[in-house]
Formats: sequence, structure tokens, C-alpha cells
Amino acid sequence: MPKGRISKRSVDALICPTGKDREFLWDDALSGFGVTAFPSGKKVYVAQYRQAGRSRRSTLGEHGRLTPDEARSEAKKLLGVVETGADPIEARR
Repeated sequence: MPKGRISKRSVDALICPTGKDREFLWDDALSGFGVTAFPSGKKVYVAQYRQAGRSRRSTLGEHGRLTPDEARSEAKKLLGVVETGADPIEARR
């Protein structure tokens, strides 16, 4: 899985290869923060974390509606809540 600094340029350059259902780019500065590109061209910012032995991935927002810096800020908030022991996905349900 590719890693690098998530910026507008890197997100715009990210494409989903033919035959795959999605492609990830993970930020090397903030662990768990990434962006996903789909074959349709849609790109979504995500935050991934582990809780109770399970890997969880939460969508932060769509590229274009959020800038990479806004998405990084949202990821920091979400991952901060996870550090306190809460599970944002379960709370939403």
C-alpha cells in the first residue's frame, strides 16, 4: 500500500487501477489517516484504527468537499476520541 504525505496534489494523482475495487494512500505523518480512490473516480478520506482486536475504518468525507488539511484535522479528532476508549462507529449506530 502506498504511503506518503497526503496533499491536494497526491490525492488528485491517486487513481484506482483497473481490476481493483479501491486504492488507498496512507499518510506517513498521521498513522491511520488515508484516502481511498474508487474506480468511479470518487475519492474519500478515511481514518482507520484498532479497537478490541478489530480493525475499524471510518469515512471522514469526500475529496472536494473537504481539503486534505480539513480531513487531517477531522482524523486527529476522531483518533483522539478512540484513544480515550470510545468507539465512534458504535456510537453512531
